[in-house]
Amino acid sequence: MIRIHGNSGFTLVEVVLVIIIAGILTTIAFQAGTNVYDTARTEETKQELDLLAFAITGNPELNNNGVRTDFGYVGDNGALPPNLDFLMQNPGGYATWNGPYMQNRFSQVTDDYKTDAWGKDYEYNGLTITSKGKTIGGGGCGGPTTSGDIVRRICNATDELLVNRVNGIVFDRSGTPPGDDYRDSVRIVLTVPNGSGALATRTAAVTAGGYFTFDSIPIGNHNLDIIYLPDNDTLSRFVSVTPKSTPYNEYFLASSLWSPGVAGLTKVPNSDSLKNDCQGFFFWIQNNSGSDITVSSVVLTWSGTTAYYRYVIWDGAIVFNRNNPKAASGELVTFSGPQTINVSETIKIEFDNFRTFPNGGTQVNMDNINFSVEFSDGTTLNVITGDCP
Repeated sequence: MIRIHGNSGFTLVEVVLVIIIAGILTTIAFQAGTNVYDTARTEETKQELDLLAFAITGNPELNNNGVRTDFGYVGDNGALPPNLDFLMQNPGGYATWNGPYMQNRFSQVTDDYKTDAWGKDYEYNGLTITSKGKTIGGGGCGGPTTSGDIVRRICNATDELLVNRVNGIVFDRSGTPPGDDYRDSVRIVLTVPNGSGALATRTAAVTAGGYFTFDSIPIGNHNLDIIYLPDNDTLSRFVSVTPKSTPYNEYFLASSLWSPGVAGLTKVPNSDSLKNDCQGFFFWIQNNSGSDITVSSVVLTWSGTTAYYRYVIWDGAIVFNRNNPKAASGELVTFSGPQTINVSETIKIEFDNFRTFPNGGTQVNMDNINFSVEFSDGTTLNVITGDCP
């Protein structure tokens, strides 16, 4: 018998097994590629959600000398944007808008920042931004897929961004608060965005201890002015308000305005008052220095009302009397003779006969005016007149 040798081939079973294995490998490779691509889109979307959140409330990592410098849309405008369009376009005449606050991934697609990596629009409600583009299986054969939402929370509550407090204390240069006698001489002005494209000024008074507070303040770096009314002198600072914060600072004016015993003379609290005809005023001073004090001149300064005065009366005696011209605000007035106030002595000081012109004119009511009185010994006092009867 003769054996015939031929080329061996694959059996049908072998061919089927190869096809099955190839299909399995292809499926695994496809799923792996899909997972990698899906992971890349997920990460891209998360990064853009972070950028959108920073555009709205600022990036807390951006600072200068430890002070945060970026507060986004809310810091500039004092409100959350009603929609994501406001991050790229001025809502309409907003003077405080300083955008655009975002950049598109592709310059030719103007609204790219509003869609995720799957091309689906973000959902924004003020507190969160949500991507609905990602889907995950879960329905089985022919069943629906389930959502894999990616959520970026901006804040837990809008009050964290819009309802903060600003506190502080005002002292004079020597660290003395104004007290009951001088607290009306200080005004605090905080400038903040009003949420509608403009700036608003908030005003606060100080307590006897110099304390002041503002509430309902949005995040951001805001201008703070401390105004000493008698001299119309302003100390300008800024306050940085971060989410859920209550910033507190201490502020010192340039002069020792309220320090008891400075240069020896103090004003008797609540002794300042208008005269009955309202064309003059008086107050009482006391020597607390521990030794006698001699005063030979005074400078009376005020603002807001143009007037000239004729008389200075020291403890009932006229020590200055000049009718033509009368004395003006800020003018050095020399007494007819030095005046001495003994240790612990209390005396009455009067300024009288205020008129419209240096050489006369009609009477001027000096009600509701803040006066600065500087004596030649270095004492500076603040006097506030009330309403004219």
